Amino acid sequence: MSKSTAQRLLGEDLQRAEFQIGVAKGQWSLIRKVSEADWPFVYTSVQAAPRPGGPERLTVRWDVDGYGSQSPTGAFWDEVGNDFLAIDRWPKGRPNSPVESVFKVSGWSAPGKGFYHPYDRQARLNHHEWPTQNPQYVWTPQHTLTDFLTLVHRWLNCEDYLGC
Repeated sequence: MSKSTAQRLLGEDLQRAEFQIGVAKGQWSLIRKVSEADWPFVYTSVQAAPRPGGPERLTVRWDVDGYGSQSPTGAFWDEVGNDFLAIDRWPKGRPNSPVESVFKVSGWSAPGKGFYHPYDRQARLNHHEWPTQNPQYVWTPQHTLTDFLTLVHRWLNCEDYLGC
């Protein structure tokens, strides 16, 4: 079976320097090799700043269906339970901070199943105003999973991140 364009593009992006530098710095890693059996899901581990009761790393499951032509959607994942991370275990952010907003788990259509951010395909569905309000976060074919991973890593390592 031949690889789809989306699989080929993702494979190329995961070999790019930007992704590999993050791996070398310990900021993120692939949990397991991208495979036909898992497609269109990709599992990454993202480093989190030390916080009381917080994990060193969190797993993110990315749905990369249509990669290259549409943005991924990602959410924290429980590897043991093989399901979305329970909402009460999601990272918390300072009140009114970007971290609190992007990791919100209530008040929108897919709590705990996506990041509340314009890059996230799931969140963007009901927010047609976001491209106008946030033009810097309009997903284009020039973006890669690394762009989104960089943001998740930033949110988990800034002063507004409070732990889980």
